[in-house]
Amino acid sequence: MLTKVAERIYQKVVPLPNNPLREINSYILLGEGSEKSLVIDTGFNRPECEEALQDAFDTLGIVDVDLFITHLHSDHCGLVPQFSTKESKIYASEVDGELINFEVGNLYWRILDDLFIKFGFPKARFGRNTDIHPGRKYCHEKRVDFTYVDEGTILSYGGYAWEVILTPGHTPGHACLYNRKHKILICGDHILGTITPNICIELGVENPLADYLQSLDKIAKLEVDLLLTAHGTPISNMYARIEELQQHHKERLEEVIYILKNEWKTSYMVARDMTWEIDCKSWEDFPEPQKWFATGEAISHLQYLYFTGKIIREERNGIYYYKNN
Repeated sequence: MLTKVAERIYQKVVPLPNNPLREINSYILLGEGSEKSLVIDTGFNRPECEEALQDAFDTLGIVDVDLFITHLHSDHCGLVPQFSTKESKIYASEVDGELINFEVGNLYWRILDDLFIKFGFPKARFGRNTDIHPGRKYCHEKRVDFTYVDEGTILSYGGYAWEVILTPGHTPGHACLYNRKHKILICGDHILGTITPNICIELGVENPLADYLQSLDKIAKLEVDLLLTAHGTPISNMYARIEELQQHHKERLEEVIYILKNEWKTSYMVARDMTWEIDCKSWEDFPEPQKWFATGEAISHLQYLYFTGKIIREERNGIYYYKNN
C-alpha cells in the first residue's frame, strides 16, 4: 500500500514475511524537478521487500534515489545495495553505519553471540545462536559507502529542510529526521504505537536503556504534529505515547527487581520470568529468536539497575549474575 501522508511525502508499507513485526513503513520524500527523491529505510534483503518498494518507485516514477537509514537493523537497511547507485548518497549516523558494515561477514555475529552468552544466554547446541537471527539472515551482503550525518545535519528533500536528530537507545546510533516548519518527525523505531521498541544490548554499549530514556526526553521537547513511525499504526499524540513508554520501562524495572528476590540470576533467567505478550504457553515454547530479543530486553533493564546502584553484578565463570543490592 502506497499512501500520501503529506505534500510530497509517501508511506510505503513493505511486508516482512515470517516476522512478528509483519511489515515496515518506508517513507519516500518525492523530489521536485531534477531533485532526487529520498527513501527512508528499505525492508529486509528479501525479494518480497524489494518487489514492494520497487512497486512504489514505479508508481511514483522514481528511478535514482538517495537513502536515509534510521538505524542498523536489517529490516531497515537490508536493501540498500539493491536500490542505490554510484550516484546515490546513503545517509546514516556514523555509529550505526560502522555497525552496518561490520555486520558483513561473520565476525560481528560471533562477537554478538559471545556477548549474549556472557550475559547468560545458553550456547547453541549446534553452530551459533546468531545463525538463526533474522537480522543476520536478511541483512545486506556488501559494505556500504555511507555519507555520515550528525546531530543538526540538514538534508533538503521533497521541498522540506530535514534536521537530523540522534536518538540512541534502540540502537547506538539511531537517527530521526525532523522538519521544524511543518512539525513533522520521521522517527524510525524510536517511538512505536502498538509495540514498545526493543531496547537491547549492542556492541560498544553498556546501558542502552539509559540512552533510550534520555532520547525520549529529548524528542518530547520538540513540537510535533505529524509523527511517522516505522512500524504499526499511526500515533495521534506523540507526547502521550512517550509517557506510556516511560511508564512501561518504569514498571519493567520494578518487575525485574521483584524477579531477582535477592537471588543471583542471569539475564536469561530473568527474561524467563518476565511478563511477555506472546502467544506461547511457557518460556520453553518461545521461538529461539524471541528468547533472544526477550533476553536482550532483560539485559538492558538489569544493566540500567546495575549502573544506578539498585542491584549488584558478579561475574562467575565468564557469565554475569545479578542480585538485589
